Amino acid sequence: MAIATGGSWLRFALQRDLRLDTHAWAFVIGTLVAGSGLALAGACSLRLSDRSDALSWRSLGVWTVALLGVALPSLALTSSDVFTNLAFGALSLNGQSPYLHAPAELGGPLAALVPARWVHDPTPYGPLFHPVVGLAAWIGDSAGSPLWASFFAYKALLACAVAAGLTLAARHLWRTRPSEARSTFVLLALGPVLGWEVAAQGHNDGLLFLSGVAFVTAAAAGRDALAVAALAAGVAVKYAMAPLLGLFLVLRGRRSPARAAVLGLLALGVLGAAFVWEGRGVTLRAVLPMVGGEAARHAHSLTDLVCLALDALALPEASRLAYRVLSAGSGLLAIALLARAALRATSLEELARGYLVFLFGLFLTTPWFQPWYASWTLPLLLVERDAAWRRFAATFAALAMASWALPLDPVTNVALDVWALVRLWKLRGSTTAAGAPGVPPDGACYPAPPAS
Repeated sequence: MAIATGGSWLRFALQRDLRLDTHAWAFVIGTLVAGSGLALAGACSLRLSDRSDALSWRSLGVWTVALLGVALPSLALTSSDVFTNLAFGALSLNGQSPYLHAPAELGGPLAALVPARWVHDPTPYGPLFHPVVGLAAWIGDSAGSPLWASFFAYKALLACAVAAGLTLAARHLWRTRPSEARSTFVLLALGPVLGWEVAAQGHNDGLLFLSGVAFVTAAAAGRDALAVAALAAGVAVKYAMAPLLGLFLVLRGRRSPARAAVLGLLALGVLGAAFVWEGRGVTLRAVLPMVGGEAARHAHSLTDLVCLALDALALPEASRLAYRVLSAGSGLLAIALLARAALRATSLEELARGYLVFLFGLFLTTPWFQPWYASWTLPLLLVERDAAWRRFAATFAALAMASWALPLDPVTNVALDVWALVRLWKLRGSTTAAGAPGVPPDGACYPAPPAS
């Protein structure tokens, strides 16, 4: 991770500009160095997972803090989203709703760092995200450094969210799955995705990780109200959590429709409290292009590769048609996988497996994929009983990080998708599924191991 952080500073040293120019040699060199470090970090984490029982929990904690610590000083390299997020924080600090105002209205150096495709768009995030980035903007303003201080303050807040989520995860694993606890924890904590995409690059998916871990650990302990509140808070940060909330309510509705209705009202209460501050200002206008609403927006996907090829052949109409067909196919597949999970899941473990399948179906087919989305799978590994599935999800995340080393996007992403599809095909008949004999029901725990 230190090598990856060094790569971000190398690009800055060569280019002397915080703005990312993906066509400059400085960017290519920086991502080559950073991607090499991320590939090494991923390989080491997978190797350590098999040998993790030789380490104490204290040692694993120290290495986790070290990884986040060396990631935190990184500059933006593989994404400019951090600047867009800081712009929303600055708008909030100015008393302007990010739903009614765009980063372009700020002016100044921060707005200049926001990519042109986003600078005129309102926020695509939920209302609970803006207080976090608004706090970072306030820290920067108070320190007299609206850009640099807020930049590192925001990433520090996200790193704290990741650390909190990992603490909950370690506690849950230690209590419920002592024989696999360290191995699973290494895949979450020492893999490169959280360190790089959250602490280094400043993606708010670190808040989703905390929400997801809080949900899984609470639901596994039978604390459904806390689990639903955690998921609803995640939805109010980023709408991507909504399908999981819906599936959990369906799962609980199998046992007691009345209880599911109460939990649904609780979720609506949390969401209502979060959204009430924005009133009529809330809009999904910036979200729609990423879910099939605009044919020009595709990234890191098969759709991206097909559309780029057709555009290069001067076939714009064919490109738009391909986008619509592939986008519609992805949407239908996602709906089918969600419906399958809703119909088949009778336990939290089965729900987690079904949602993993849904996520990978989405990752491999959506027109708009970003490597940091791989972090969405990590909380589900806390209740995934099959080591092969845990290994697959962690390896996918590690390879997604390593792909930054090669400036061949979207070819590298499509190659990763092919590998993932082959692995999913081999895993389809896995018999160590959730709910198999020996797996405790929701809320049950294995005896805690002696303190080490």
